Amino acid sequence: MKKVIVGLFTLGALTLTVHAYDKVERRHDMQMMEAAMAQIQNGILSNNQKMALQGTSNLKVIANKIEIPQSKSELDYSPKYAKETTQDIMKQIDVISDKVEDGKLHSATASYSKILNKCISCHNKIRTWNY
Repeated sequence: MKKVIVGLFTLGALTLTVHAYDKVERRHDMQMMEAAMAQIQNGILSNNQKMALQGTSNLKVIANKIEIPQSKSELDYSPKYAKETTQDIMKQIDVISDKVEDGKLHSATASYSKILNKCISCHNKIRTWNY
């Protein structure tokens, strides 16, 4: 009897510690991505290489953390689209880092714009923004 109770207690504790990536976490991560994008922009505009590179680093960490839903029922966009968008963003983050390190801020802003467009496209699908 004790083993059953201990087993159920352990299972319950494990269930509480393992949680799904929920809407609150996703919203927080999106806010962190927004802050990282602002940091990149501020670094480029103020010619502060360190700030821009820190922003790209922060953006990469958060973008890697975002979990992609595996079914259309979780969000109103396909997992394939979300995965491709994330991969495109990761490539552009690397381009920004390289361009900033080379002192080519104008080229870095082009990649920044590509990321921003990817964000807006994804938000159009997720939030069904209408213009």
